[in-house]
Amino acid sequence: MESAEGQAKIYELVVEQIKQLIARGDLEQGDPLPPERKLIEDFGVSRSSLREAFKVLESLGLIESIPGKGRFVRKARKNSCISSKVQLEDEAILELVEARRTLEPLIASEAAKHATAGDLARIRKLLNVTAEDVESLAHRAECDYSFHLLLAEATHNFIYVSIIKMTFNLIMATHQRIYTLLDDKEVFLKEHQRVYETLLSRNAKAASEIMESHVTRVYRTLLDALATEGE
Repeated sequence: MESAEGQAKIYELVVEQIKQLIARGDLEQGDPLPPERKLIEDFGVSRSSLREAFKVLESLGLIESIPGKGRFVRKARKNSCISSKVQLEDEAILELVEARRTLEPLIASEAAKHATAGDLARIRKLLNVTAEDVESLAHRAECDYSFHLLLAEATHNFIYVSIIKMTFNLIMATHQRIYTLLDDKEVFLKEHQRVYETLLSRNAKAASEIMESHVTRVYRTLLDALATEGE
């Protein structure tokens, strides 16, 4: 029987194996995944490990569950200008950032209205920590997540907090890929500082505008980097 620690490592291996099948074209967009029993036998894992792997793959935008039909490799959006240039996982990342362009300006605006002195102090402290090592990819990823989570917490609306946690699950799962493409280093820190300043002045409109500009820049940078990669 697998231990809790062993199970965690095993489901991660299953995730990587299925990702490789998709990347090689052995499983193509729209294809059904093999039955659970076959995958359990092929990979030599338990049902619980396999289903944990499915959860991760769904959060990465690689597979989808269709009630009554089973699990399938997710199809890229039709008429997408990027579908032919990037892998399915990369397209899921871009879709996530598209959603953030709508959600996060609102969160920043609400944070400007409702942030307490304690909220502002935590954000200021995080900005100082971020500045200590902008060269480290892992450090930037962790600080980026923390900043957007602190903003959501400053709204004092648990729905916004839940949304940020959910969206950043994908970002953190693929952070090495994302932050290698986002070679902005000090730029994102300066943009975070500008958002913080709007919170200090309680300027909800400016907070929304600066956040929209920030996430749009991230989206365009990722899109350009992926398009260049696909040439």
